[in-house]
Amino acid sequence: MKNGVDTLENILGNDVFRKYVNVLLTDRGSEFYAAKDMETGVDSTTCTRVFYCDPMQSGQKGSIENNHIQLRYILPKQTDLVSLGLNDQDALNLILNHLNSAPVEKFGGKSPLEVASFMYHDLYERLISYGIKEIEKDRIVLKPCLLKNR
Repeated sequence: MKNGVDTLENILGNDVFRKYVNVLLTDRGSEFYAAKDMETGVDSTTCTRVFYCDPMQSGQKGSIENNHIQLRYILPKQTDLVSLGLNDQDALNLILNHLNSAPVEKFGGKSPLEVASFMYHDLYERLISYGIKEIEKDRIVLKPCLLKNR
């Protein structure tokens, strides 16, 4: 998990990472046990804080569980991800593009990317420079066939 946090910091840059990723809230899975390592940035300073939910209390993670449900539309549980086409960063970006372009009721029908563009422009620009882009609403696919069509 430390590599993932460092990768995100490298994508966003130290300044944007520290501005928006000041807390990591996670469950107690074994991949998250090295909290001090995850809290330490690529420059060896503390750049975020890790907090754990209580056991069996996924509701403490807020709406992230809804994101997992949406992700499972594209990547069903107990499915070989490589066979679905998830074999590189471009494939993962494609999934993120579709998920984050879908309208969200609590955002007034706006997508997470639309909200980021308006409210967190510096974050949005870093994501765009990494290959994240908005998908037209009538072209959003939240099914396993998404990666087969690329």
